[in-house]
Amino acid sequence: MPNVSDILAHREKRALAALPPEATVRDALQLMADRNVGSVLIMQGDALLGIFTERDYARKLALKGLASADTLLANVMTSKLYVVSPRQTVQECMGIMSQARLRHLPVVEGGQVLGLVSIGDLVNAELAEQRFIIAQMESYIGGGIG
Repeated sequence: MPNVSDILAHREKRALAALPPEATVRDALQLMADRNVGSVLIMQGDALLGIFTERDYARKLALKGLASADTLLANVMTSKLYVVSPRQTVQECMGIMSQARLRHLPVVEGGQVLGLVSIGDLVNAELAEQRFIIAQMESYIGGGIG
């Protein structure tokens, strides 16, 4: 059964999409566009303070008519965070996301942010696990020939 550390281990190593709370929403949108991601972690040094997502933009700025160039992330970030450990399973993470209606989960261990997993990451890991199980069953049924 795959876990979060498996997802992070198979991912291309690159810096987290993160900004300080005094950055603007425009900064976050540009970073998300540049990285082709749907969220940015809000961090002060190594401390995780919150997350800003496309959903936050739609609900907290666009609908209220606020300007992204003038709005600080500190004022619109989601600060009630759900985090997971690298040992948690894909199924556990999917349960958290479904229950809390989230699309992104920061991965934290010992107070250190190790990464971020998205619903897409979890679905892809689950599909890969199912393909592996199917291949094993086909091999078993076929007597290992083929």
